[in-house]
Amino acid sequence: MEKNYKLEKEFKLPADTFREAYREFQKKFVYPKSRVYMIIFAALAVGILIFGIINMSDAPKKQKYITYIAFIMAAAFAFREWYTPEKMRRNLTDSVRSLGEPVYKIGVGDKYVDISTVSEDLSNVPEEERETAQNEDPLPEKTRLKVDEGFQLMEYDKFFLMLAGKESFYILPKDGFSESELEIVRGTVK
Repeated sequence: MEKNYKLEKEFKLPADTFREAYREFQKKFVYPKSRVYMIIFAALAVGILIFGIINMSDAPKKQKYITYIAFIMAAAFAFREWYTPEKMRRNLTDSVRSLGEPVYKIGVGDKYVDISTVSEDLSNVPEEERETAQNEDPLPEKTRLKVDEGFQLMEYDKFFLMLAGKESFYILPKDGFSESELEIVRGTVK
């Protein structure tokens, strides 16, 4: 245990908790922009459709085709803005699920939070290949999150979401933590 840690604990992150936490992250940072673009493209599609119905009855075929293609493109962009976040969450959750449940460690200090991977879940790797797999793919270095104005801690029923700016987030499940340990985590942001 590092001298300056108030809390040092190992934990696992289940794929279902990751999916729920990533959805909360998307609600805060992805969905607002996606919804604005979806509304813009949907309004554009409706506008093109109305324009086409009203003004294109006597137009040449070439103009009708161009209007039809413009409508399809605007509708496709609106659909893409709705579908892309859903697909991204599903793909990331599947990736996390394929990792198994590696063991992570959190260390909470006065002005920082350290998160590191302690061990990989190699339960599905044959015994004779485990040592080779560990030597070829070393664990990543620990990540230090500075608790400053860019750090946000959001609490939910099953987990904490720690945001370091808008680019990266870390999930800390509440399972396995005592109430006093959860209070230490809550106390990182004052």
